[in-house]
Amino acid sequence: MKKSYRGMTLAEILFSMGIASFIMYAVLGLMASTSLNKQVHGDVLNEWQKKSRIFSTIESRLANAGLGVPRGERVEDIFRLHPSGASLLPGWTDALEVLTVHDIPVLFTNAGGEQVARGHNLRVLSTYSAAPNVRLIPASTEWGPLETRIVSIRKPPDEYFSYHIEPGELSSWITAPSLGRPVIIKSVTAPYVSDSGSVELQNPLLVNMDWQGVDMFHTFRFAYFHVEAETFYIRDSVKKDTIGAVPSTSLHKEPIVDDILSACFELNKTAKTLKCWLLLRSSSPSVKPGIPPGWPVWAVTPSNVSSNKLKVVSHSWRLKNI
Repeated sequence: MKKSYRGMTLAEILFSMGIASFIMYAVLGLMASTSLNKQVHGDVLNEWQKKSRIFSTIESRLANAGLGVPRGERVEDIFRLHPSGASLLPGWTDALEVLTVHDIPVLFTNAGGEQVARGHNLRVLSTYSAAPNVRLIPASTEWGPLETRIVSIRKPPDEYFSYHIEPGELSSWITAPSLGRPVIIKSVTAPYVSDSGSVELQNPLLVNMDWQGVDMFHTFRFAYFHVEAETFYIRDSVKKDTIGAVPSTSLHKEPIVDDILSACFELNKTAKTLKCWLLLRSSSPSVKPGIPPGWPVWAVTPSNVSSNKLKVVSHSWRLKNI
């Protein structure tokens, strides 16, 4: 018996092609949607990482900003080897200051009518514990004008403790939170096999000082935060060498995050708060070009506004020692 072979009709071919096209369209649409979602989530993650890195770097300096620096005194006057001598930090008023790098207003009035400093260059003077296991033990509370005294220190035995002192640099000043102000350090003696040692300190004032309580050995550092050429920078006063991190008045510059167009800081000393706004490039399609409401006009150049999609992120901190 002869077999007969029947092919597909034109209608069947067209119907099959229509189904295949529909399936292919759905698959391609799903792939495009997945790719777009991946890109959007990648952009969101990238923006989150940028702001987190900047804010965490600033926060690390704000934690002890002003610690060991007396309030109501000019920082410029505090850091003098002699009351009538040159200052180690000339031009400094407070431990935390908002400065401007262009000829722009420094003050604006908030909703309560209070004038608040605003700019885009932040300067921070802070302390950090150079040796967390070392304690300073004052012999007595009375400390005469310009008097040099030997103060005992306590440390774990069989542990090295060395501190490199450079006269005329920040490394020649230390403090303790209970002391409440900087003092001049002359020398350190800390035998490796012993659990005790001593430091030679000088009262930089022409009046008596009081010191009560055992406390940690703190040193000073300062930093500037600012935007330059669409990069957020920190200029740090601690230099690295073979001995370790040495506090200095010389600054080294380090980039933190790229694609940051501007930064604005608002310092309110009455409320003891600091707020930071960052203007950054954004790939999110929901962000439109333009200066956000309340953003200072001087913070963005017209070319940036017209040619980029922009986004503003902000963060605020409560200040403990200012």
